[in-house]
Amino acid sequence: MDILMRHKEAQLTRALLTYAAECLHDGDYAALRDLGFGEEELRSLQSLTIETVTLLSHHLQLHGHVLKVRLDRGAFRQLLAQVHRESERTHLKRELVRREAPAELMASLYSMGVREYTSLRRAVRLTRGPGRPPDPDEATIEVVWKAWKNHHGALDPAELTPEDWLALSERTGRDLRVIYRILSECPAAPAQRAGKRGSQR
Repeated sequence: MDILMRHKEAQLTRALLTYAAECLHDGDYAALRDLGFGEEELRSLQSLTIETVTLLSHHLQLHGHVLKVRLDRGAFRQLLAQVHRESERTHLKRELVRREAPAELMASLYSMGVREYTSLRRAVRLTRGPGRPPDPDEATIEVVWKAWKNHHGALDPAELTPEDWLALSERTGRDLRVIYRILSECPAAPAQRAGKRGSQR
């Protein structure tokens, strides 16, 4: 006698039927054969549509278990690694925006468009407008240039990683709008500029 599926087993079976119907619609017979569907089962699937599967999910009870699931450990490890990488990437994006990274910086680091940038600002609940920051004073410029030179080997700002930008914000105590403006607009450090002014006298 058939045994009534538990809820989680029924969900898995419905998901399989939905996936099988989509594969059939797309003509992806290789994927169906990988799941164990033979010619007889493929012919039976011809009468199933996504709408039919949806109807089954809402109005009928499925009996018995039709699946034999086996984990591909290698693929599973790769999937988890990808999930972790994407999670870290998302965390970095949020942290950069939380520290007032301007749209130009996010575009250079992640090819981020205005819509995603605006959405991230809302997600971290920033209320201040994303416009141009006030002109930094000499003390701020000095602090930022010193941190950039000492901790990043005076790399071209375009070569700095997301982690580098966050470290600069942490070490200087300044937000990234100010730091980005200083490094992208000031052609030389304060000491160098002072030296040039002295030589011109």
